[in-house]
Amino acid sequence: MPYAQSQAGPKSPAKPRATELIQQHEEQLSLRRNFESYWQTLHDYFYVESSDVNKTYSAGNELDPSFLWDSTTLEASDVFASGFMNYLTPPTSHWSRLRHRNSETSARKAVGDFFEDVMSEVNYALNRSNFYDQMFPAYKSSGVYGTAILFEEEDIEDDIRFYNMPLKQVAVVEDARGRVCKYFIEFEYTAEQAAGRWGEENLSTALKEEIKQDRGRTKKHKFLLFIGERYAREIQKTDKKNLPIEAVWVDVEGKTVIEESGYNEFPAFCHRFDKRPFLAWGFSPAMKALPFSRLLNAIAKTNLRAMMKHTDPPIAVTHNAFIAPFNMNPRAINTYRKDAMTDGRDIFAFGNFGDPQVGLAGIEYYSNKVKILMYHDVFLAFSNITKDMNNPEIMERINEKMTMLGPAVGRYLDEVISPIVHRTISVLFRRGKLPEPPDELMVDPGYEIDFIGVLAQAQ
Repeated sequence: MPYAQSQAGPKSPAKPRATELIQQHEEQLSLRRNFESYWQTLHDYFYVESSDVNKTYSAGNELDPSFLWDSTTLEASDVFASGFMNYLTPPTSHWSRLRHRNSETSARKAVGDFFEDVMSEVNYALNRSNFYDQMFPAYKSSGVYGTAILFEEEDIEDDIRFYNMPLKQVAVVEDARGRVCKYFIEFEYTAEQAAGRWGEENLSTALKEEIKQDRGRTKKHKFLLFIGERYAREIQKTDKKNLPIEAVWVDVEGKTVIEESGYNEFPAFCHRFDKRPFLAWGFSPAMKALPFSRLLNAIAKTNLRAMMKHTDPPIAVTHNAFIAPFNMNPRAINTYRKDAMTDGRDIFAFGNFGDPQVGLAGIEYYSNKVKILMYHDVFLAFSNITKDMNNPEIMERINEKMTMLGPAVGRYLDEVISPIVHRTISVLFRRGKLPEPPDELMVDPGYEIDFIGVLAQAQ
């Protein structure tokens, strides 16, 4: 035993909680850095209205269309998000229902009525909140970047509130089963904003000094929110420091914990469109379409020059001989020796104008490539369904396209939508907005979620 103790050596002192979380966050940022330049490129082609990843602009100058000479990529990402919104979580109809895990219990009328009432409350809460406003950019983020992160907070007025988090603000950690188990979310506040959120007495000395000297309204400071499972707690207590999910706010510059709170359920949900083992970040359809997107915009730019030459061609004017290299830009002027020309013209259009029709054919070809990789044909299969088609024909059309979307839809349901429904039910229950459960559920309260949207049913 003494030998074992001497081998182990003395324990190193534990790091302060804030320092430990800041260090973990920096480690995760280093793992994410290789993705950032790729995300920025995808942003420039597919999602220009979202936040830049590794560029900084002053407010109002964010949109930079310098990479775009064709709008196909922008339309492709919009259609992708609209397709998932309309066929997986449509705002105009119910897309989920509850049932008991025991088929006999589920068949009882009291149980069925209770679950129907609960889902009515859930749907009402989702419709009243900004759920659908935030789901659209979340679907779009998943299709463009391969990863989308939603945040669901309790709200005083609407019960629940959702936020689609920009990827550059978030770092995620996976557990051994490939599930996201930790979130590091960056925020920026001025000293006055931080005092309004946490109280001036909880701020660092430097922030208090800024407020005292009336300098706390402009300079932004970084704060870090850590969310993860709480492994050490007293389960019989229900105060915020003993909830199953911990939330720790850290002042990054001051390296201090300014608030320690918690949640009853995970408030953050991360979807990965395509998943590689042992890698927390996802891969997207836009990543596959990116080479074709670059070719498409290059051809569109070249074809525009050809059309400009036809519309406003370069001209030649007399001057003894052609002087300097030819300028083949639209409306360019070149000088030449008049005696060198045999047809007697003084001013004329000249040059190789190209064939815009060839360029248009190339644009159409690569546009279709981008659209197919962004699953336009899948959603077109749904839109082409008519009442005249019989059920086998409808299912054949849908199943033909569903083979590629199956894993992504499954991850949407497992990683985002199911946890959102579960958390919303729990929030409404704690607020006393759900009906009293029947006796059967008091004995066995387990339930499951069935998804009845077109995309979910097609699986």
